[in-house]
Amino acid sequence: MELAAVIASFMEDVREDPRISPVHISLYMAIVTRWAAQDGDGPVSFKARGLMPEAKIGGRTLFCRTIRQLHEYGYLRYEPSFKPDEPSKVWVGKK
Repeated sequence: MELAAVIASFMEDVREDPRISPVHISLYMAIVTRWAAQDGDGPVSFKARGLMPEAKIGGRTLFCRTIRQLHEYGYLRYEPSFKPDEPSKVWVGKK
């Protein structure tokens, strides 16, 4: 799927979703930007410390809660890594 289509679809979906805040949108855009940089192929691998500055999120607790909520609400698929040397993975788009 094309970057513009992914963003447009997400923004259309969240427009009427009262659970979504600016921090959700910021994190989703940071993830989509990374996904586009790898040609929209496969999951985005990341470590929270690397993605937090891109999303303008200052705290790890807020980051973890926000990405988990995006997963629970069905906006993306998130597989956390609980190992410090392995990145987490996220798939863009509805699950």
